[in-house]
Amino acid sequence: MNGALWESFCERMLRHEFTWKNFTSVPHHDRGDHGIEFFTNCGVIFQCYYPDPSYSMDEYRKHVQKKINDDLKKLSKHESEIQKMLGEIKISCWVLVIPEVRTKELLKYCKSKEKKIPQLSYSTPKGISVKIETDDSFPSGSIYSRKYIGEEINVDISDIKAEVTEIWKSENSTFFDNICRKTNKFTGIDLERLRTNLIRQYMQVEELMDAYRDQFPDLYTEVTSIAIVNLEALKNESLFVRDEPKNILMSLLQKNRDSIKAIEQSISNNNIEVFSSGLIARWLAECKMDFIINE
Repeated sequence: MNGALWESFCERMLRHEFTWKNFTSVPHHDRGDHGIEFFTNCGVIFQCYYPDPSYSMDEYRKHVQKKINDDLKKLSKHESEIQKMLGEIKISCWVLVIPEVRTKELLKYCKSKEKKIPQLSYSTPKGISVKIETDDSFPSGSIYSRKYIGEEINVDISDIKAEVTEIWKSENSTFFDNICRKTNKFTGIDLERLRTNLIRQYMQVEELMDAYRDQFPDLYTEVTSIAIVNLEALKNESLFVRDEPKNILMSLLQKNRDSIKAIEQSISNNNIEVFSSGLIARWLAECKMDFIINE
């Protein structure tokens, strides 16, 4: 990613988020004159900035603050031209979109600059608020835009310690009983290790699902649908074919992997694996359906 790609990414993201009827992109060749890259009919001005990833924290803070300061000055300097461009639209908010907010000092800086913006001909009676946001604030648009840059989605999740799995057992006795009952039918496997691993996978997929629900709701819906469809297929197949439990789960694991990889938006291999195995762990823990094997 670089500055030009970030700008294109933000334009697609925001256009998708606000729709073409409510979103305007200022032409590239002269947008620098006014300090406005995009604006919306609901009264928001957007600027995009991609700080050099190699910046130290101090360099990062200074460069982002300079960007905010320089662009806000242009709101007054080019007031007349901006007014003509906006027409009847009244601006209530100016937003700088960056990949990540690395320090709370930037939030404080935005508030301090907000107080110094004079009343302008195109501002609302309450003035213009100053904010700094990331693409996390626009989940639907972000997913849409990522498709065009080939960037995969990856959410880091916590490593689950052994002592945490012990706590889970005591707090989720019904689920743990389900896991034990079903895994009792496995042969040639270290059951204690298997159960601990399943609990770890269960906890990790719960964390990952929560993250996707908040940050990428469309993808969350797709993954959830995949889990339901594949489990329903397993139930139907079990009516006609009996197999060893480990073979059934290996088949389901591969189905989950293949189905999630087929989603149009690229998801990291790490997240795919957590989803694929974790959804199985969740089924083993929560569902009363059992393996039917030939005696």
